[in-house]
Amino acid sequence: MAIFKINEKYVKPVALGVTGLYLCLAVMFFIPGVGIPCKVALPVSLLFLASLSLCPWQMVLAMLCSAAGDFLGASDCFIGQMGMFALAHIWMIWFFVARYLSKVEHDRRLTVKAKGYTAMLLVCAAALLVVVFARIVPCAPAGIIRTGVGVYAVLICIMLVMALLQRSSLYALGAVLFVFSDFILAWNMFTEPIPNAGALILVPYFLGQWLLFIRSSPYRIKSQIKLMRF
Repeated sequence: MAIFKINEKYVKPVALGVTGLYLCLAVMFFIPGVGIPCKVALPVSLLFLASLSLCPWQMVLAMLCSAAGDFLGASDCFIGQMGMFALAHIWMIWFFVARYLSKVEHDRRLTVKAKGYTAMLLVCAAALLVVVFARIVPCAPAGIIRTGVGVYAVLICIMLVMALLQRSSLYALGAVLFVFSDFILAWNMFTEPIPNAGALILVPYFLGQWLLFIRSSPYRIKSQIKLMRF
């Protein structure tokens, strides 16, 4: 349930209006010469404000922490940025677990296919963690940053698994894009430089955040592809 209730007839225009403005703010970030302080944080800050009347409270807090992480990142405070995004993933995990237990699990038959899908997710998440702990974590500066990168990797993988268990293609794609963005960021920062890293980090990030926002709102995209059916 959203923090501030909105009349159902306003859901669609608000969602579409926020989407249009979000796209403009995201595109503006890539336009050279636009000297707005911390402009990278503006798109997700907008999603946070819109989520107050459209999204469950856990997603509201996730968007708030993400926006704070963007502000801290723009201020070159990597530890604060990582901490805020770790909190964002904790709130997303809370939301996904609650949604899974209340909606998905009751409608999910524990078939061999379903068990195989869950096992595949766990194996893929474990493989991703192996890569992170083998190639990225050892390259991070020793101490709080290296520890934080390891903890963050575990949290985002849990978030990814729970998102992929929601039987929603939008949640799944949003989480995958979020993980891809953070993986590129960490690899570029600690392992080796990646060409066009800025675009590879921010385009999937902005799209992933919007997908998570719009799917957790009451607005429904009619053409949503049904990928998660088991």
